[in-house]
Amino acid sequence: AVVSTQSTGDYHCHLSTEEVCGYLAGTWNPNKLTLQVKAVFPCSLSNSADQKECSMLQDKIRDLIAQQDMTVIGWYHSHPTSSPRPSQHDIVCQSVHQQHMRSLDGRIDPCLGVIISPFRGQSTSSEMQLFCVMHTNDGRPVPMHLEYTCVWDSTISQELATEMRAMAILYSHKSTGVKLHKHWRNNLTIFQKLAESLKQKTPKDIRDNRIVNKKRQIEAKEER
Repeated sequence: AVVSTQSTGDYHCHLSTEEVCGYLAGTWNPNKLTLQVKAVFPCSLSNSADQKECSMLQDKIRDLIAQQDMTVIGWYHSHPTSSPRPSQHDIVCQSVHQQHMRSLDGRIDPCLGVIISPFRGQSTSSEMQLFCVMHTNDGRPVPMHLEYTCVWDSTISQELATEMRAMAILYSHKSTGVKLHKHWRNNLTIFQKLAESLKQKTPKDIRDNRIVNKKRQIEAKEER
C-alpha cells in the first residue's frame, strides 16, 4: 500500500462520528500475485443525499479510477469507536464485494476490505485491519486477516491536498461532523489526535504540517 492512501483513509474516518466509506484503487498482477493499493476515493456526500446521488457518486468514482488506468480493488469503512474486527455485517458485505470482482472468465480478482477505527483505545494512531473472506466447505464465510507492506511517498500531490481540505470543509457543515476543537483525552484535542495519527502515515511535507496547518484554519472557524 502507498502510504498516502493510508493517510487519506485515516483522515476521512476522523471527520465523522458515523461510519464513512470509500473505494480502494490500484493494480493486480496475477503473474506475481501482487496487489498494490495506489489511491483512495472517499465517498463524501451531504446529509441530504439520496440513493440516486449515492449511485451517481459511485459511478463517478469508478470512472475516475478507470481514467487513471487503475481498477477498483477493494473498499474501506470506519468503526469510529469500536474494534476494527469485522462484524457479521462486514463479512457479508465483503463476500458480496468479492463476488462482484469475478471476471468474465470466472476468475475472481482480489478484493480488499479495510476497517479503520480512529477513536478506539488510548493511542493517537488509528487501528486498522485488512481482511478478505474465505468460505468453508459448507459455504460459511470466514474473515481472514491480511498482512501488507507500505511504500513511502516522497511527497503529497497538490490534488490530494486539495481533496483533503475539501473533505474537511464538507464534514464541518455536517451534523455528524467531528468537532476538531473538542477535547479527546490525555489533554489532547481531537485535532491534535488527528495530527498525531497522520504524522505516522504521511510523507514529510504533511509531517511538516502543510495539511495540518490547513486543518488548523478550519478548527479556528469552528471555535468562533
